[in-house]
Amino acid sequence: MLRDPNPHVGFGGPGPHFCLGAHLARREIALMFRELYTRLPDLELAGPPVQLRSSFINGVKSLPISFTPGGGR
Repeated sequence: MLRDPNPHVGFGGPGPHFCLGAHLARREIALMFRELYTRLPDLELAGPPVQLRSSFINGVKSLPISFTPGGGR
């Protein structure tokens, strides 16, 4: 905190505050969803998503889903 300059890293927008792992994190989540849809082909929303209410981060707090257990293999 006392360094000058203090080039800390965050997940947000461009510039010196951009997280170096943000692109990897987005690729990993996309891959996870692709695999999830492959294993659970009847996956569907079971209710509306609940947005995370925060001044610091944008996201989904909960996302109700339904599926048939063991339906994809």
